[in-house]
Amino acid sequence: MMRTFLEIMMRLTGNMPLAIARIAGWLLGWTLLTIPNKFKGISQLHLARCLAEETPSHRAAILRDSLFASAYALTEAPAVWFGPLRRRQRWINASPDQLAKIKQAHAFGRGVILLTPHQGAWELASFFCAQVAALTVLYKPQKGHADALLRQGRARGARITPVPTSSKGVKALLTALRAGEMVGILPDHDPPEATGTVFAPMFGIQTNTMDLVAKLAARTGAPVLYVVAERLPWTRGFRFHVTEASADITDPLLGPAAMNAGIEHCIRGLPGQYWWSYRRFRRRPQGEPAFYD
Repeated sequence: MMRTFLEIMMRLTGNMPLAIARIAGWLLGWTLLTIPNKFKGISQLHLARCLAEETPSHRAAILRDSLFASAYALTEAPAVWFGPLRRRQRWINASPDQLAKIKQAHAFGRGVILLTPHQGAWELASFFCAQVAALTVLYKPQKGHADALLRQGRARGARITPVPTSSKGVKALLTALRAGEMVGILPDHDPPEATGTVFAPMFGIQTNTMDLVAKLAARTGAPVLYVVAERLPWTRGFRFHVTEASADITDPLLGPAAMNAGIEHCIRGLPGQYWWSYRRFRRRPQGEPAFYD
């Protein structure tokens, strides 16, 4: 009953015009910007530490844009997952030159590893990529009915298979790559240490980082690409950016640092569309003080 209700609500909101979702996102973003809250406070801390070279006025502008972008990501999700497929196809038809880069990497026959930071319309990026080949994406399971709904939405109308962040999910990624298919990973979350992590620099801060990408790339020879879905102003849609990862990403020792350098490059390209409110530096090297109060 609850799942049915949630799905109906998601479909109803997902079928609303993009302008309505953007208006709702603007209202939520304005609230986050004007009322003291933890998302704003964490974002301010991150910007002060990660972009210290920027002027205070520029960091304030990035903060504003980021809070609105995070709100848009939330209000647009139903449209991406459960909205009209024809409209979503129109959105992902953008940037054919960037899609060609994925096709070229896939043509080598060793699969492709696609890294999508929490930036712009990241929920849309997987649908853009899945136009090339079958895509297995790693995701964090949710509690209750939300998990089944999330898996359904993220796979709807596309060759996408969500798998959990577990040993079973990792095995599914390896199987997909060996079959010449593609895999998608959100590389900038704070992974549990049990999944295999190391500390590597990002914005000059030692950061708990997954070593999964380096291991997968080294074992399969699959090329690694970063994919960012830029949100365009008003209701103009989206633009996609595909960037090749450094060759060092396949090195067991250098790989995590190389991956973080690539993430940092993506963020600096569109800092106002990054999810600065995520507690990325929660885990610290032994002996270091806590990053957050």
